[in-house]
Amino acid sequence: MTMPELFDLSGKVAVVTGAGRGIGRGIAQTLAEAGADVVCAARRENEIEETASLINASNTGGRAIAQRTDVTSETDMEALAQRAVDEFGRLDYWINNAGGSPVSAPLVDLDEEEWHRTLSVNLTSIFYGVRAAAKHMGEGSAIVNTSSLAGQDPFPGSGHYSAAKAGVNMLTKTLAHEMGPKTRVNAILPGFVPTETVKIALDMKDEDFPELEKQLNLPAGRLGTPEDIGALALFLVAPASGWLTGQCIRIAGTP
Repeated sequence: MTMPELFDLSGKVAVVTGAGRGIGRGIAQTLAEAGADVVCAARRENEIEETASLINASNTGGRAIAQRTDVTSETDMEALAQRAVDEFGRLDYWINNAGGSPVSAPLVDLDEEEWHRTLSVNLTSIFYGVRAAAKHMGEGSAIVNTSSLAGQDPFPGSGHYSAAKAGVNMLTKTLAHEMGPKTRVNAILPGFVPTETVKIALDMKDEDFPELEKQLNLPAGRLGTPEDIGALALFLVAPASGWLTGQCIRIAGTP
């Protein structure tokens, strides 16, 4: 296999949840640039329509469509998988990217509703997504779950989120055993990427990030971008990573 073929997704079909902005948009655009047709999913229809429009306007690589989806609904996730098959004729890659929590609070003070919401959005959604995707996936397929450094390291005030992402890591490892060799399953653990979701969660503005970058003093010399995460997602679904499964990979500009 030649070097270009190792990263060529031509003729493949990918679903990306949380594709309306930030990391999800970066992943969707990168997979499309590599040749995949992409179904962009999220609750905010205007945002995924924008992502799909950006991809289609580039006139390079694959096509994109938008599918409004609530990832906490098993019915919606099944409809999302079916839309990919109905529109493009197959389903090869499923990116469980939707997630997050805007709430920071000690666990003993955390509202019970936020606990259940966080687990639903970040963990149960992956259970639903994998079950929906597995019905349509064939040999050489791949699933990528977006986890977090919080799934490995404690972040006081984010215990609910950390618990959910730790669950994502173990789901990833278990699914790799259960779905292999037909489907490979890996997870991405992003470091600090200043997306809109992060800004809201940390109550930060764009002008705050240069100072934060100095404080973090990352060995890579900068904060992350959605394109950084998109590049790793491409690697994890492409033939280049054909012998890689069950891994939870940190991408954070630091060891």
